[in-house]
Amino acid sequence: MKKLLFVSMAVFIGLSTYAQEKNGTVYSKHSAIDQTKKFWTSFEKGDKAAFGAFLADSMVVIYNGGENPQKKADYLNSIDWWSSEFENLKVVDDTPAYPDAIDYAKGGLWVQDWLLLSATHKKSGINLNLHLHNLYSFNKDGKITALFMYFNNDQFEAINNSESTQENGDIYINHPYILSVRKAVNAYCAEDMTKLVSFFSPKANFGNSTMKWGETKDFATRKKEWADDFSAYDNIKMKQVGYPDCMHYAKNDGFVVYSWWVWSGTAKSDGKKVEFPLMLSHTFDKDGKIDNEYAYYSNNHFITQTK
Repeated sequence: MKKLLFVSMAVFIGLSTYAQEKNGTVYSKHSAIDQTKKFWTSFEKGDKAAFGAFLADSMVVIYNGGENPQKKADYLNSIDWWSSEFENLKVVDDTPAYPDAIDYAKGGLWVQDWLLLSATHKKSGINLNLHLHNLYSFNKDGKITALFMYFNNDQFEAINNSESTQENGDIYINHPYILSVRKAVNAYCAEDMTKLVSFFSPKANFGNSTMKWGETKDFATRKKEWADDFSAYDNIKMKQVGYPDCMHYAKNDGFVVYSWWVWSGTAKSDGKKVEFPLMLSHTFDKDGKIDNEYAYYSNNHFITQTK
């Protein structure tokens, strides 16, 4: 058995060694990398002649692995489009990534990089932040013969869509979700915790405009805050301002209720009245329960005022 084990290990090591075959050298600094950086500098400047000088006459561009390569002349014409449509054009390394030059023993010289292209679309005002992964092949004269570009096309679709007026769902002045929000507010003012929590999903999260963007609170934390309100204030009221809107967004098929209120209450500690305007945003899950609440208000309004 031991002999068989040694034989098996020897075969495995032999196979592993055989499977490794060096096929070139990877460089973090190389003249070809310098060429790609100058290439994008000329792109930023809209210098079509300098841009084209880096390209072989037969070069092609392939976008996101597509099957229809773009020829040099058409690619050069894109410089005119970028210059006319965008301003504040900038291309930088998408750090912490950095470019590599790979000189293949079989396959020639290639550069790969990861870039962040930023610009502002003049007509729509859309700020473009495009993450690019590029692969460049070079010939012996140092010219780019092929450029493979990979990126998410969503931002360009947004720019194209901005050129027309498009609907994205429906707005309701009356809707069951509006009733849910109003009943939840009434339960809060009545300090009826059991009824209040019944309108929310146990997985709901909460945020407000005084928190850092992206921070949220879980349901247990929010329930404690409601209980703290009930302990700290008497006569809690929320007066509706205007009327709520229920939006159904066709994109992502979601419902949001926006509502506006004036919150007021009397502090039990000193009898002073607190009053402030408040906007609420509620989204709903597929069971009709509130799964997200976001409140917009200013901390300044918590300064107590004389009754």
